[in-house]
Amino acid sequence: MKKKTIIQFYNHYKLYIFPTAVVLSSLFLIIFAIYPQTAKLIENQKVAGEMQKKSNFLASNVIALEDVNSEDLSEKVGITLSAFPAEKDYGRILGLLQGLVVQSGFTISSVTLGNVSGKVGNASSYEVKLEVKGPKILFQGFINNLESSPRIIRVRSLDIVFVQASEILDTSVIIEVLYSPLPQTFKGDSPLPLFGQAEEELLISLSNLSKINLTASSSAAVYSQRGKVNPFE
Repeated sequence: MKKKTIIQFYNHYKLYIFPTAVVLSSLFLIIFAIYPQTAKLIENQKVAGEMQKKSNFLASNVIALEDVNSEDLSEKVGITLSAFPAEKDYGRILGLLQGLVVQSGFTISSVTLGNVSGKVGNASSYEVKLEVKGPKILFQGFINNLESSPRIIRVRSLDIVFVQASEILDTSVIIEVLYSPLPQTFKGDSPLPLFGQAEEELLISLSNLSKINLTASSSAAVYSQRGKVNPFE
């Protein structure tokens, strides 16, 4: 009886059974085979495209590096680190300040290191307190020399005592000296930094200021005969 029923069912619905089986089989293949493979292929193509793009980017950086003059780059790095070093440079900054003071016609009475762990934006800083003495008429030149220093510094405060009888200023100045550690990592997919016109002009200015300061520092020994330049003597 069951066999007869099955045969009757088949004869009645045989026009629908085969297409339905084909459709179900197709859906099974699409869901469990074709779609995963297609998605994986698309993902692999995307990854391959990104890798090709990165490869082309790195190749362009290599070409740009090959065109860089290593001696010129080393000189520019030296100028930059002289103005904005990667660490505290007490010896150099004391020598620089001494040269600027002498160049201005002042003498140093004392030097004191103040706060040695400050922060200015992303830069670190420390303070140097100078006690200097000099003619009132030369004071503006002293300030100008500090402002045009080849080293990145900031005048935090000034305390001035004017001796009217001798036209001499006793000045206490606190100077904030900036520095910044070098970055420890560099992203390979970052654009290669290049010097623009503004950076080139700034480097030229810093180089010229360094040469002027070197000349002024070399005259310190001569000027020391007229006053106390080395505060540690």
